[in-house]
Amino acid sequence: MPSNQTLKHPSLSFGLVAAQFTLIALLLLNLPWQFSVIALIAQFSAIVLGLWAIKTMHLGHFNIVPDPMPDIELVTTGPYSKIRHPMYASILLFFSVMVIEHNSLITYAIYATLTLALVIKLSYEERLLKEQLPFYALYQQKTKRLIPGVF
Repeated sequence: MPSNQTLKHPSLSFGLVAAQFTLIALLLLNLPWQFSVIALIAQFSAIVLGLWAIKTMHLGHFNIVPDPMPDIELVTTGPYSKIRHPMYASILLFFSVMVIEHNSLITYAIYATLTLALVIKLSYEERLLKEQLPFYALYQQKTKRLIPGVF
């Protein structure tokens, strides 16, 4: 099997990050700034999940691009004990209720594209992690990607 270095594609990594942030910006520009109580609860939960993931991973090991850092260690505690990508899940949760409440074809399309971009990004990241971390395949069998017990 080729080494991790041969599997990395920096242009793909940065392209996925650019797509992610562009789609988030488009959602922010297209969604109204009035929130229901349900949306605020979902957003608060998303922020808590994201911060919990960062705290569990430790801030110094946080990497915005999907390429694993050279000294990466597999984190399987906190939210990582149930889902492999809690930060991506927090992004999707943050916008989900707002998109549903706004009920606009354009926001549904942007949200669906963001979801697709994040799934492509996490799939690419997982391919690299399996190369770099010997126990990652076993971890994948025990956890879901974004939604505990579902996906």
